[in-house]
Amino acid sequence: MSITGTARDGGVAVEVAPGGALRTLELTAGALRGGGPRLADAILRAVREAAAEANERARRALEAELGGLGGPSGLSGAELGSLGLGTETDLADRAEDTTPDTWRV
Repeated sequence: MSITGTARDGGVAVEVAPGGALRTLELTAGALRGGGPRLADAILRAVREAAAEANERARRALEAELGGLGGPSGLSGAELGSLGLGTETDLADRAEDTTPDTWRV
């Protein structure tokens, strides 16, 4: 089974695995004409959105398969978070913290 998330933003299309690992990146000519800072911003937004989708899909798949292992309510958010499947807010914060300064706009 392959779980991914996809997003399109400003002429940028990405596909990522849970946790945010980039699998594909497509750029349109229009995205390239927008300049470096705008392109970087569009790429980062698309990756965050796609990673949040991939994480949510992975969370649902794990909960469906392993839900009973975490007690009556299934796996906890902390347990899933320790697997790198945090919520969208957690993902955005973590992604921002790990973005190299040379990429920042």
